[in-house]
Amino acid sequence: SEEESKTEVFSVKTDDIKSLEFIVDKKEVTFEKKDDSWVKKDETAFPVNQTTLDSAASAIKKVEADRVLEDVEDLTEYGLDSPSNTVTVDTADGTTKLNIGDENTSTNQYYISKDDDDSTVYVVAADTVSPFMNSLYDYAQGEDFPTIDSSTVKKVQVSENKDSYVLEENSDGATWNVSGDGSSDKESADTTAAGNVTSGLGSFAFDQFVNYNAEDLSQYGLDKPYATITVDYKEEVKDDSTDSTESGENDSTASESDSESNDTTDTDSSSEDADSKTTTVDKQLVIYVGDEAGDGSRYVTVDNKQIYTMSTDTLSAVIDKMPSDLWSLIVNYLSVKNLDQLQVTYGETTSTVNVSRETSTDDDGNEKETTTYQLDGKEIESTTFTTFYNKLINMAGQKRLTDAYTPAADPEMTAVFTDSDKNQTTVTFYTYDTNYYAAVVGDKVFLVNKMTVKEMFNAYETMVNGETETEAIATPTAEAEK
Repeated sequence: SEEESKTEVFSVKTDDIKSLEFIVDKKEVTFEKKDDSWVKKDETAFPVNQTTLDSAASAIKKVEADRVLEDVEDLTEYGLDSPSNTVTVDTADGTTKLNIGDENTSTNQYYISKDDDDSTVYVVAADTVSPFMNSLYDYAQGEDFPTIDSSTVKKVQVSENKDSYVLEENSDGATWNVSGDGSSDKESADTTAAGNVTSGLGSFAFDQFVNYNAEDLSQYGLDKPYATITVDYKEEVKDDSTDSTESGENDSTASESDSESNDTTDTDSSSEDADSKTTTVDKQLVIYVGDEAGDGSRYVTVDNKQIYTMSTDTLSAVIDKMPSDLWSLIVNYLSVKNLDQLQVTYGETTSTVNVSRETSTDDDGNEKETTTYQLDGKEIESTTFTTFYNKLINMAGQKRLTDAYTPAADPEMTAVFTDSDKNQTTVTFYTYDTNYYAAVVGDKVFLVNKMTVKEMFNAYETMVNGETETEAIATPTAEAEK
């Protein structure tokens, strides 16, 4: 029956197509073949996506109708009185026009007519015509967002009207500092928060391609960007040249870079082979973020020429943050390896723990360090001390106060750390409210979960009272007599 067999409407060898003309964004656009490549006829600089045009050509190499309606008197029924699109296929043998009418949404088919034949309507599958129904930049070949390996990011600077910050890796390659944009007050950054920013950058990707050669940035809000992101990172570059001056320049770039320069030189020599040598060079990428583009994205550019959109979710890993969002919440970390003395005032009593280290050599000539802890002059079990000490130094706040803080009562505990270079740090614990203690270090106020602080107090009491049984009994009685 007519239903079963398909009727050929038009066929062409794709290699014979000289040009395709159809309506894009309400304008007639012609893509023509030049030396086996598609170009946009009136704008040869337009970056045509060759694959997209090839598949459009393939879609019409054999146009078959599922049904043919003959002797049609009124084309308006099918939307063919004024077609939504007309695809003009130009070959050496002549020109064919395929007029596209309405879509039959229930069957996912379109009504089309051919050339000037007004009495025959063909019903074709949607994928015959859908390649011609896109916006201009669907036919453009965009570039990928520059690849940044998040592990090589050294510094991120975000300048934004309301939220600006600078995040910079320390020379240890493991910790970060954060400051306000243009401010020299550096704070330790939270490692996870810093990692979220750098991995966020690593997953930046362009969404829609919008303009390949923007003359007017203001229409995208990129003349006065909403945010500017500057990323300093490192990249391994294969140096294939035998030109000594050029490789010399690369080397100097690498060696001038901060404290990693020594490592860089090592990598260079170790990865050197007969043909090429890898040099680590410093790179910088600036990303400008403009207005909202609708559909949950913003306009972005990295060269002030090509404009893309990027999802606001993707961008939010990096922008719209204040320095305080990235602050470390570690109250005070001093490794026990670097501790010389700890003085703790709790309740009415002050106790002092002194740390001493002795190096001895065993029979095999291996050096061994023995650490002993003395509480108020008496040696105590190392685990008793380290159990308490770990609770004290591994304490993280839930948040930090940015407003001035005036304690309502005296501190419950004050701990004074002296490190092996004789530097001192004081941490003071105050009751804050029903949920938190305030831990104060200098001008920083951390709100710490009450249970965490109580556990640390308990570990301290165990350490102090676990000395001898008589003392353990004596302490509460002495307190009671006061």
